[in-house]
Amino acid sequence: MIYSKSTIKNISESVGIPRLKDEITTAMAQDVEYRLHEIIDEAMKFMRHSKRTKLTVSDINSALRVRNVEPIYGFETGRPMKFHKAPTALEDVYYVDDEQIDLDTLLDEPLPNVPLDVVYTAHWLAIEGVQPRIQQNPIPIDEDSGEPAAKKPMRVQR
Repeated sequence: MIYSKSTIKNISESVGIPRLKDEITTAMAQDVEYRLHEIIDEAMKFMRHSKRTKLTVSDINSALRVRNVEPIYGFETGRPMKFHKAPTALEDVYYVDDEQIDLDTLLDEPLPNVPLDVVYTAHWLAIEGVQPRIQQNPIPIDEDSGEPAAKKPMRVQR
């Protein structure tokens, strides 16, 4: 088994479920292992389909989305994370070092600019098959010369 009975007991106690019976912890450990196997198999399909050899967080999130499970919240990193071991009385716990931030320097930095209000605009890309020459529409390029086309409205092919 991937997860031992003690791991399942520790997790259940941390979420407020004290004193699980041994049969229940064994069944839960087997169920967790089965579900993890399903998710990882599905994620590996996404990895192979993307022609990669490393499994990424986005592969796991895609596999979770297929199973209608909430995605993993956090961030992706381009480099492998280095875990450190913190021994405890029951079993070893692993953690990732976080960058230490000096609060005095953080408080001395100027505040970021206040963002502008959100503005929505809309325009017609083409009206009755004709693309008007307005700022929002791209300037068509003449295929022969590579120069911008003449200043007349562009006809959209249907």
